[in-house]
Amino acid sequence: MEALKVLRQQVQYTEEVPAALTRLLPAARPVRAGGNATVLLSSDPTHPAITARLAAGDRLISIPHPQCGERLIDAVAAMDELRTAGSWEAAQTHVSVSRYLLSQTYALLDALRSADADQLREELGALLLQVLFQARIAQDAPRRPFTIDDVADTLIRKLGNRRRGVLAGNTPSFQEQVAQWEKGKKADKQAGSVMHDLFHGQPALALAQKVIERAVRAGLPMDLVPARLTSVVVSPDIDAEGELRAAVLEFMDSVRRAEDTIAARRRAPDATEEPDRTALGGISEREWRMCWPSVGAHTQSGVRVAKPRDDA
Repeated sequence: MEALKVLRQQVQYTEEVPAALTRLLPAARPVRAGGNATVLLSSDPTHPAITARLAAGDRLISIPHPQCGERLIDAVAAMDELRTAGSWEAAQTHVSVSRYLLSQTYALLDALRSADADQLREELGALLLQVLFQARIAQDAPRRPFTIDDVADTLIRKLGNRRRGVLAGNTPSFQEQVAQWEKGKKADKQAGSVMHDLFHGQPALALAQKVIERAVRAGLPMDLVPARLTSVVVSPDIDAEGELRAAVLEFMDSVRRAEDTIAARRRAPDATEEPDRTALGGISEREWRMCWPSVGAHTQSGVRVAKPRDDA
């Protein structure tokens, strides 16, 4: 309010002040025109005219700095207006918009490699647009709609679970943070398989790396990982992407079958319920080897069981 009062006096402004603002002050003139008006309007604290006035003892009236995230609210509002008033935006679906997602992700990776701050900011914005657009489309869903606030709430809850110590003001070590993250993942997912929630749509090489990391972390001996996953052959006559993806999916199936076999072997002899992967817990290297599917795998009592390997 104090700033509004002084703007009624004689005003000068520095060069970077937006023209849209100076048009609201028709009597104002640029500082380069000379003279010394009562009020000097600027957004540049290092401008020579500003520093000279401050050195002379003039009083500074500054507006509060915007809180971090305020422009995100503006972006959400803009997306809402586009979805409501824009015919193209209104016609889009989750699937139609998602076709841009992969190219935008690769563009962001290029920006990260280039270390170009302007390019990085632009590509982060493009990816943010995907988040805002998909959330706004979900808001219109006839069944189980949700909003961008629901997305943010889910993220906050996830971070609260995975990084509880840090957010509580503690200072856990790097190793403790990694362990807490993994513990939080297990609590969130309650996964029945170490292959749970892996996204098949990602590039085959990225999927292969993630699958191997998961399997080895779960105690699977590295020598049980097929060579087709660790050595990729690229040839004009071979669909390398398709071949690798098929090999990865086959390996994932082998892991699940081994888990089923381990669950069956651990089950009490008089148990009537189906084997439950969620109760497996840790699996030893010996169990993996004994229950790893082989060519002679067969079925017993509705559960696919592998013959014990000779090298167990």
